[in-house]
Amino acid sequence: MEMKDVAYAFSFPLGSKDRKGLLEQLRNKGDFKHNTKVLEEGKGELVTWKQPSGKASVSDYLPCQYCYGMFAKKDLWRHQSSCKSKKANETDDKKKTRGRVQSLAARLLPIATSSSGSQEIINNMRQDDVSFHIRRDSLICRYGDSLYAKHGRVKAKHQYIAQRMRELGRFMLVVKDMDKNVKSLEDVCVPSKFQLVVDAAKSLSKFRPSKNEFGKPSTAVKLGFSLKGAVEVLIGQTLMNEDDLGEKRAKKFFELLEKNWKNYVSVSAHQTIKENSWNKQDDIPLTKNVMALRDHLRIVEDEAREKLSQQLSLPAYKQLNEAVLAQVIIFNKRREGEASRLTLDTYKKVNTTSINDDIYETLSPLEKELSKLLTRIEIRGKRGRKVPVFFTERMKESIDLLIKWRDEAGIPADNPYLFARPGAMTNIRGCDCLRRYADESKAENPELPCSTKLRKQVATLCQLLDLNGGSDLSTTKDRPVQSDEDEGSVMESETYENGKYSIHYVF
Repeated sequence: MEMKDVAYAFSFPLGSKDRKGLLEQLRNKGDFKHNTKVLEEGKGELVTWKQPSGKASVSDYLPCQYCYGMFAKKDLWRHQSSCKSKKANETDDKKKTRGRVQSLAARLLPIATSSSGSQEIINNMRQDDVSFHIRRDSLICRYGDSLYAKHGRVKAKHQYIAQRMRELGRFMLVVKDMDKNVKSLEDVCVPSKFQLVVDAAKSLSKFRPSKNEFGKPSTAVKLGFSLKGAVEVLIGQTLMNEDDLGEKRAKKFFELLEKNWKNYVSVSAHQTIKENSWNKQDDIPLTKNVMALRDHLRIVEDEAREKLSQQLSLPAYKQLNEAVLAQVIIFNKRREGEASRLTLDTYKKVNTTSINDDIYETLSPLEKELSKLLTRIEIRGKRGRKVPVFFTERMKESIDLLIKWRDEAGIPADNPYLFARPGAMTNIRGCDCLRRYADESKAENPELPCSTKLRKQVATLCQLLDLNGGSDLSTTKDRPVQSDEDEGSVMESETYENGKYSIHYVF
């Protein structure tokens, strides 16, 4: 704290509004400096704006990004809406971006160690006990750095990185409940703590000893991979630090994971997953239900377009965004993630090349017209494959309207996604859109029209209708069945199949 700031505050008359405001700012900055030290060292008490009436956790508080006072995170949004330290231009910007209050406040909290990329991922997490532990756990942060170095350039992978880090964060909360002496993930990466790690993993995965099965088997499987990845990072760190003792302990712990983890955890978890799938009813949506969903989506789309044709309406923009994405998924029968993560730049690179003449001549008159009406874009599919996405003229008109209102809707200029979420750097989720509008459509079994089951429906109906080029269809629709033979390029056959598919199915 600068003495000149104190002197400046005392230069105003006693009891004046300016003097009170400046002294309050100085107190908040001093308290913030103290609170930061407490969080870094993990001991001491926080100085909060209001003292809690009962017992409270440190993770329940976040600093205001304007005045630096420490507020209960559930009340932070209310304070920031009228914070005296917030300038007028900051108020206008806040209304435009509608950024998450807790995410912005979390940027002020100290982090054990991390790169700028993984630090941004941590800041964008939900601010709870899990993210609070992650900030203080240097090994989890370094593990996040390694994942970011590998996947960071792909924004769609940022959520994956956050999930892996939170997975270890949840695991460590269970470990600390079992052993109060453990403070971080590095403390359990020693051979003597291996049984503790197994017990904590079973507890987190809801293991039932009487049946020798897991309530959450996928959590147990994924946790094993995350632990191995974190230990590999620890081994690399000990090598760089020339810590021979630490290296020896980490390598022995990794050896235990390699040899014994499968016996204690992985085998039973995989068996549970298989047994759960045996008697699972594998229904596919009926065509009439898909058509009912399609009709409802078009009604929502028309209503939203009518509102947006006159002026911006955020609810209408959201409805149009979701309705068009759902229609793209249904029409193309693509995985919802592939369509959801379509970028604005990719959409603008429309494939306007004409169809091969030989292929074009094999099409029926109706199929020839369809090939002229559909716009084709190539995106990255499963395993890096290039897969096509087709748009009707109706879809293109709606998407162009979404692009027109992007800035006014509060979508950040750096958000690369076509179906972007206002006020965030992420995309809307196609599975959520399908689920919501399937419920609204009043169709039978509204839980069935998801992207996976829609793709199974296409594969089944294509076999029944005996469409030509069945071997190509498995590649075009990315069915789960993998072929050992090289099927070659299917770029033109995709156009052919999509033309026939458009006739036989919903559109």
